Parts: sequence; structure tokens; C-alpha cells
Amino acid sequence: MKFYKYLFTVLLSFTLTYSSVFAESNYSDIQLLIKQGQFKEALKLTEDQLSRNTADIKLQFMKGLVLTRLERYDEAEKVFMKLTKENPQLPEPYNNLAVVYAAQGKYAEAEKALQAAINTHPSYATAHENLGDIYAKMASKAYNQALELDTTNQTAREKLSLVNELISAPTKTESLPEEKPEKTVVAKAPETKTEKTPEKSVPKEPEVIVIPAKEEPKPQKEEKREEIPAPVEQVEPVDEEAELIHNRKAVETAVLNWANAWSAQDVNAYIASYGNEFVPPKKMSRKEWEKERRIRLKRPSFIKVTLTDMKINLHGKDYAEVRFNQAYLSDTYGDKVNKELLMRKINDKWLITQERTR
Repeated sequence: MKFYKYLFTVLLSFTLTYSSVFAESNYSDIQLLIKQGQFKEALKLTEDQLSRNTADIKLQFMKGLVLTRLERYDEAEKVFMKLTKENPQLPEPYNNLAVVYAAQGKYAEAEKALQAAINTHPSYATAHENLGDIYAKMASKAYNQALELDTTNQTAREKLSLVNELISAPTKTESLPEEKPEKTVVAKAPETKTEKTPEKSVPKEPEVIVIPAKEEPKPQKEEKREEIPAPVEQVEPVDEEAELIHNRKAVETAVLNWANAWSAQDVNAYIASYGNEFVPPKKMSRKEWEKERRIRLKRPSFIKVTLTDMKINLHGKDYAEVRFNQAYLSDTYGDKVNKELLMRKINDKWLITQERTR
């Protein structure tokens, strides 16, 4: 299971062995490129400056963060490993090294790196928080393995659901502190606007129009004539197979619209995908759940939700069970889970009534 989450923070000023307007200007240029998502350009400028001053700790830190953004984890690992060896008194390199390990699923190595950060500075809150995330992720992996061995283990399923809620918060990377290593300031990740994916309209079932038979005009005079029966109304028989295909397609479209709204961070469309019958987790009220979802959807600078291997089981005309593999990725977190949605057709619209992680 891929574990990937990190929060980029604005690099803070740091006391260096030299100081010049030129150097500070280049720090700002690199930071600006990173904020704009131009990571390759930021890396090129960082390496250019490092070629002139290889001992610049701040530039080394910038390089490690940019490499992490580019998902070049092996190189980022080497950068932060070098920083920990040359600056063992700083907890931040250990913390960021742990984030790189975690992104690769190396939880044991991440745990050791965070323990080293805490041993350096026991009051380093960020490392303690990230260590908790690592333990939660390791627990999630263990519960998943337990369910693979015994799919009827309801206790493990409930624990897994609880753990997944705990690990939804982002793991933090840290920038170098200002003069005093003990003081760590975390800045919020820059927000970027994402174009919202327009909802796909669910095609309506075509109407069946019945033309009534014309009435026979009454004869003016009574006379014997052969009676002609009135034409019988022709109503097309209901094609059950066509209706089944239509409902299956409508359910699939509703699920994809839900995932697209999530990816586009369109909170209103996302919440509208849930019916009034939906019961939020952790005994939250519907109002509390909506408030929490709005925060979680807007917090990352981007979200990408990918659904694969979708299976739809229809129960009658108004109920459906949908199972699929879900891959979630943002700039703060990433995972892959098996998910199950129970849906109901209400006013010709398929809505989610239950959501479970398997």
C-alpha cells in the first residue's frame, strides 16, 4: 500500500556562514519557482547555486524538498541523510528524511528517523505527530492483512476504518528554523485553484408516447354494416435488459461524478452525491460531517481520485452496491483502498447512502 504525504512549507531565513543581497535574492527566486510548481527550474537554480557554495545548508534543504516534490525519493534521501550526518543537532533533516522514507512505504526506517529527531529535541512536536501517523499507517497495513486472511473479521474492519480516519491528516515536513533549531514554524501550503470538472448529465429514459385510437363516427342513418373493431393501443413492452443496462450506466455515471467532484475539490457537488439517509462515521451529525469534509477537500493544493475495477450489483430498480479500488493522491497524502458504496435511486438520481472501506 503506497503511503505518500507531505506538506511543503515556506523556507525560513537561516544564519549562514556568509550573507549577501545576491544570495537572499536567489533564495526568493527558488521559493517562487516552487510555489508556481516549476520544480525542475527550481532544482536547476538550486544546483547552480550549490555549485558555487556546496556548504550552504539552506540550499541543500531546498534541494531535498524539491527532489521530494519531484518524487525523486532516492536522491532526496541522500540529501537529507547527508544533512543529518553533517548537522546531527538539527531535528528537521531527520523529520524530512522520515517523510521521504514513508512516501516509499519504508515505515520502519521512517520510525527510526523520527526517533532520532525526537532524541535530538524531545520537545519537537512535529516529529511526535508524524511518528503517530507512521504507527497508524503500520496499523492500517496490519489490519488489511488480517482482513485478507479472514474477510469476516468485523472487529478488524472497524479498527481499520478508525485508523484510516486517524491517518487522513497530513504528515509535515519542516524547513530549517530561524537561528534557534528548537523553534519550528510551519507555514500553510500555498493554495492553488483547480478547474472544476463539469458534472456529466445522466441521460433520461425516453418517454413512451401512446396515440389513442380514433373514435368511429356515428352513422347518420341506421343501416346494417359490418362492425370494425377500434384499433388497440400499442404500448411497447418494457425491455428489462435495456432497463438494467440503463440503471447500471446511471449508477456508474453517478459514482464517477462523485469522484470527479472530489478531484476538482467541488465541495457542493461532492456533498450533493450523498443522500439524506447517509449516516456519517464516528457518530457525527450530518452538519459536523459536512463541515469536516469541506475542510479536508479544500486543505490540499490538489486532489486526484482514480477508481478502477468497478463492480456494480443492482438490487431491484432502486438499490445498487458498488465496489471498486480507489487511489487517492494529493500534495499532502496518498493511499489505495478497496471501497464499497451502497446507493439508492431517489427522484431519478442515484445517491450514496452508505460508504465503507474494505
